[in-house]
Amino acid sequence: MRDNFLRLLSDDERNMLYELIEDGDESSYRAKIILLKDEGYTVPEIRRATNHHDINIRKWIHRFNDQGIEGIASKLHKHRSIKLSIEVEKKIVEIASRNPREDYGLPFSTWSLRVLAGYISKELNLVDSISHTEIRNILLKHGIRYRQSKITLGNSTDPEYDFKKRGLKN
Repeated sequence: MRDNFLRLLSDDERNMLYELIEDGDESSYRAKIILLKDEGYTVPEIRRATNHHDINIRKWIHRFNDQGIEGIASKLHKHRSIKLSIEVEKKIVEIASRNPREDYGLPFSTWSLRVLAGYISKELNLVDSISHTEIRNILLKHGIRYRQSKITLGNSTDPEYDFKKRGLKN
């Protein structure tokens, strides 16, 4: 595969890249990729130096070529947490505590956080929108630890499956 081309850096850009590395945030490894490329390293050499995948290295080089420092700088996430009343939170906890198949006639017997978020916002119109992370936080606030459900798709045909599953050797 061809190596990526990096446009010439200005002195100001190079200085800003060094500052990004010193900041130590998410953008620092991206700045390091650009500076290594500027020093003549190939993508495989950069991979070995940074332990990042070739596809990501090429992506950041392309973004830098197209957008400059702005293309590799971390963007602040601008999602504002929604404020819910205690009554709405209690309703969410009540719904999460019930069996979706028996109590709501849904085709599954356990909630996932994402499905619960969709049901609360789209089916019940309890809120305009809510993320699964916000659902988890509400449940934790009310003393409910929610874990990801485990799906089992039938039994294994391997005769040593039970031994392997339990970590036992034959």
